[in-house]
Amino acid sequence: MELPIFAQQFVAHLQENGRKDSTVAMYKHDLLKFFEWLSKYKTGIDGEIWGDLTRDDYERYFTYLKEKNSSEANLKRVASHLNGLIKYYRLSNRIGTLKGTETKQRALTASDFITDEDAASLLTSIPKKKGLTETQLEIHPYLRYRNLSMVTLMITYGLTIDEVVSINMEDINFAQNTLRISNKKNSRSIDLDSKDKRLIYKYIMSIPELNRPKDYSDDPIFIAFHATKLMYWYDYNLGKPKRISLKSIQRMIEKEVARAGLNHTVRATHFRNSCILSKIKEGWTNDSLISYFGLSSRHALYRFKRYLKN
Repeated sequence: MELPIFAQQFVAHLQENGRKDSTVAMYKHDLLKFFEWLSKYKTGIDGEIWGDLTRDDYERYFTYLKEKNSSEANLKRVASHLNGLIKYYRLSNRIGTLKGTETKQRALTASDFITDEDAASLLTSIPKKKGLTETQLEIHPYLRYRNLSMVTLMITYGLTIDEVVSINMEDINFAQNTLRISNKKNSRSIDLDSKDKRLIYKYIMSIPELNRPKDYSDDPIFIAFHATKLMYWYDYNLGKPKRISLKSIQRMIEKEVARAGLNHTVRATHFRNSCILSKIKEGWTNDSLISYFGLSSRHALYRFKRYLKN
């Protein structure tokens, strides 16, 4: 569909007032998406009917966007563009100012990061036997390289737990030392340090061949472990190893953090935050940071830069 005439007039107003072509294009994109949704939500979108929309109608649209996992930055941008249209037609007194999200980003503090010393202590502690119970000592030889590989990817490369869970064998190239990371919004490739590549390879080769994920396949790299049977899970219905769950990784991190004697509040978000902050300190550009960490926009970086500035 095309933009309704009244919305086209607003866009023309933006152009006449010297807005950049890229800005105008984004306004058109966001407004078109809104009116496409509106055409399904309410029949008829001429000027008279649009003017009768209530604030609740707009809130329903933002609920729809949130259900589609739209980022906070996108929600704020869409709200800004719709507010522009509402203000142009002098409807602000009735509608008010739209907010794409009520969540205000909390300022970062030192407690949102893990120090280099603590990160090193954690990575050193994982393969060791110190602090393990008798039962854990029996399981430890099977899990040390798996757990160390996962935590290394989060601390050194800033991967989220979701990204670690989603990695398949086809995503890693041992010859070129690269790892492809995919999430709901994008796909990117990162370069692995050779020692980290060897660690992951060592973990994979430690899995008995019967349950080992197959090369160049969509088999998960990180597999669930059956503590009672002392073996990696294999899903015979799917014909592949069983992927480790997000909750299992969360529990593993909690246990390893406690065993390393670190603050019990340390979580995977601390690893990623610290990695992002480190790259900013190294002078990486916004575009490089967005690409490397798979961020939706530079808005996600503002909290880190404000933290450094303060």
